[in-house]
Amino acid sequence: MDNYKNNSSWDGNEIRLITETELFLKKPDIMKKVTHKLDELKIAIIDRVKKDGRTYPDGTDLIKGQIARGENHNGFPFISLDIPQKFSKTEMFTFRTLFWWGHYLGFSLILKGTDLVNYTEKLSEKKDSDYLKDVCFATTVNLWEWENNPNAFQPVFGSSSEFIHKTINEIDYIKLIQFFPLDDSSFHFLDWKHSGLTFFENMMKIIKD
Repeated sequence: MDNYKNNSSWDGNEIRLITETELFLKKPDIMKKVTHKLDELKIAIIDRVKKDGRTYPDGTDLIKGQIARGENHNGFPFISLDIPQKFSKTEMFTFRTLFWWGHYLGFSLILKGTDLVNYTEKLSEKKDSDYLKDVCFATTVNLWEWENNPNAFQPVFGSSSEFIHKTINEIDYIKLIQFFPLDDSSFHFLDWKHSGLTFFENMMKIIKD
């Protein structure tokens, strides 16, 4: 309590922040726009899955999908889309799109289960493909870590086969992700549907071809 009293006066930055209103007025419309873009991507992925003729793991949801919203992932709001999706304690086959306020838009593929060894081998074989130049893979045991930093993700392109195999064997899952930082000047022009579909198709090249 004494520490609180000693620091209870406002500094200039705090005064600026508590008097701002535009963020809270604009936030609902921004989140509606995000949801609309994710809905468009969801429809496009469902249509692509219907046409691609690939076989997906038993129990994978290829039709409904799920959009989830939250206000506090490490302090920031988020909206995510999972389609296709399969979640269980032992198996996962999920394509997740994540909009994380203040951070990035990310397209990811999460894999876990009996086919993990096969997926790892295919990833290792194709690690230096051009379409993987901007793709990272998770290196932390926490499957639900999304912070883009070197302690959690490493580039696929240029990583050694030994490192890929060792890492995935230790953490027991694969998470491949492409980050689109919100503060990048190109984000304003990003076509979410096209970029999401492109990433999805590239990931299928790894595990299905």
